[in-house]
Amino acid sequence: KRGEKVALTCSKDYAYGDKHPDGATINITLEEIYESKDISFEKDGSLMKKQIKEGAGFETAKDGAKATVVVSKATDGSGNDLPGFAPKTLEFPVGSGEVCDGLECAMAEMKRGEVAILTAKASLLLDPKLGLQDAKCETIVAVVELQDFETLKETWDMSEDEKLEYGTARKEVGSQLLKNGRLQLALQRYKKVTDLFSYVDNYSEDKKEKAKALKLACEANKAAVYLKLKNWDEVMKSCNAVLKEDKNHVKCIYRRAQAQLNLKNFADCMSDCKTVIDLDRTNKEALALLKQAQAGQKQEDKKAKGLFQNMCKALGKGPIPEPGKAAPVGDFSSDEDMPDAAPAEEEKKSEEA
Repeated sequence: KRGEKVALTCSKDYAYGDKHPDGATINITLEEIYESKDISFEKDGSLMKKQIKEGAGFETAKDGAKATVVVSKATDGSGNDLPGFAPKTLEFPVGSGEVCDGLECAMAEMKRGEVAILTAKASLLLDPKLGLQDAKCETIVAVVELQDFETLKETWDMSEDEKLEYGTARKEVGSQLLKNGRLQLALQRYKKVTDLFSYVDNYSEDKKEKAKALKLACEANKAAVYLKLKNWDEVMKSCNAVLKEDKNHVKCIYRRAQAQLNLKNFADCMSDCKTVIDLDRTNKEALALLKQAQAGQKQEDKKAKGLFQNMCKALGKGPIPEPGKAAPVGDFSSDEDMPDAAPAEEEKKSEEA
């Protein structure tokens, strides 16, 4: 445990060898435990957090809470100081995109008073506020301390009106992030809203409808983000979730059609495009996508036709057996062609020899 002291009595084989034939006693104190964790959006190792000082309690900064962060050091992957960087204290609302993605990810995982080393793909920490916008390296290593953050009410303690107000605010932040190309950060905002309103059956009727509409809008926006990220399966999931509640949601039908095209599900893509056109005759994007799907299906049909012809050619080789009868193995035309079976007696003699 942290702070524990132990004395290890070692024989010469585990200590200094023949220099100290009687062995040695080694005193060890465990002063600190360092925990490393992948905190990147996609859990791909692009952003690692190594805790070097434990924070207080268990609470982390909530979405929208104001946080105070100190970035005391920044180096490249070889430990060289980065030009332009100067230690900086930053104050910003968590999850609103005012700082780089690397710091935003860290805020979701750090506790009050915690100090950590962030090892990141350079693009995640290229923040003008830190003087790192022009850093020319592949990896940036930064020492970060979360000094303090605002304590917000837990969502389960919020009233229905407060939840609706909070969810609306986070949706608007997500939409602005999406416009600015901060895709992963926008996606996290939308996810928080859909999670917040995952169960609304106990809401009053007017609040229930508002909550459902807000959840549906964020689910549709998730599909838009996944399209940009080219995550076609997640596009399908989000669109299907929306269309389960609103079968005529034109944007989600069209986004699903885009995903179907990239998954080479051309027939389903054409079906969705036609549905969009039925609902909106002026939708030029759906008409263009329909043509792409038709061309793709034509190409697939051409490949399938060639494969079928080759199969038929292969099936046409060799003699055709009489109806109800299978050709004998080896297809020998007469008994004279059959190899003579060695008499059992001769086989036995051969084995004995």
